[in-house]
Amino acid sequence: MGTIKISSWNVEHLDRLTKDNLSVKENKRRDAIIREINELSPDILCLLEGPKGEDFIDQVTDDLLDGEWFAVKSPDGIYEIKGNQWIWFLVRKKYKNKTSLLTTREWDSLAGKSWVYHPWGEFKEKRHSHYRHPQVLVLKWNGLKVEFIGLHLKSKFINNGETIWNEDKEQFIREALSARIKMTTETTNVRAYIDAKFKDNEKPAIFVMGDFNDGPGKEYFEENFLFFDLISNIQGDIFCANKFLNHALFDFPDNHKWTVYFEDFVDPDRDPHILLDHILFTQGLVDGSLPWKINEHAGKVEHEIHDSINSSLPKGIRTSDHKPVSLVVTISD
Repeated sequence: MGTIKISSWNVEHLDRLTKDNLSVKENKRRDAIIREINELSPDILCLLEGPKGEDFIDQVTDDLLDGEWFAVKSPDGIYEIKGNQWIWFLVRKKYKNKTSLLTTREWDSLAGKSWVYHPWGEFKEKRHSHYRHPQVLVLKWNGLKVEFIGLHLKSKFINNGETIWNEDKEQFIREALSARIKMTTETTNVRAYIDAKFKDNEKPAIFVMGDFNDGPGKEYFEENFLFFDLISNIQGDIFCANKFLNHALFDFPDNHKWTVYFEDFVDPDRDPHILLDHILFTQGLVDGSLPWKINEHAGKVEHEIHDSINSSLPKGIRTSDHKPVSLVVTISD
């Protein structure tokens, strides 16, 4: 018997720390991030807001992490991620011969590259696709195929939304609803991929992990416009229990079940301790039918490591506005 540790961490603009001529503050922050990753010591790390492009992620793994982890790259060099915040899987070098990255072409063949959707209350059709295409790490373990789906779902109304909200609430609501519809269709596409896997395998070993950010006013939109959160759409239908995804933090203490501290300008009374970072997994990883098993209390938010690293940093510097989430899986040989 052994264990393997899986972590997911949004490192808040890590791409900005791969440039030349960093400031003193940026150097301190970069060094603290490296310490945090080393203390987390994951076997598999889903890294969000990582740098754009293979050369820059190699700079992170080779120069900053001393080659202890390597970035799993697409065999065709295609990632289909827009913007500068990329999704990467960093894996311990001892697993190098066991891992690969699914091509986006393979994903699209099962779930679709783009899809039709209808704006709220309208009959006209529009098309949408992932802004950040899901990245899938494939690990072969003594005959067991394990897949890790890395996701970064984010509303466009995080940074400038408060200005729009204060100046024109109706405009904000309409645009935020449009963003939520698009994100919901992205989760539907993820479910389509997962469902396709169940057609070939009664008990596939699949993890879904990353940052699922509905945006400000989560409860406001649920209560007033019948919009429900991203995590519910990804987890699936409880009446199809064999396909329902379990959550790593299901039995983690409620008062510690948060990864960000964000004050909500739409709903100022909302508790700012919010859970945005998740690790989900299929039922076969719980019921003992697979050589990988997730036991009770296996998941956690890494408060202790994150807070310890950040407490020693000068004011105004932090490794990230997100705390890492981890899960320890028990492995039978």
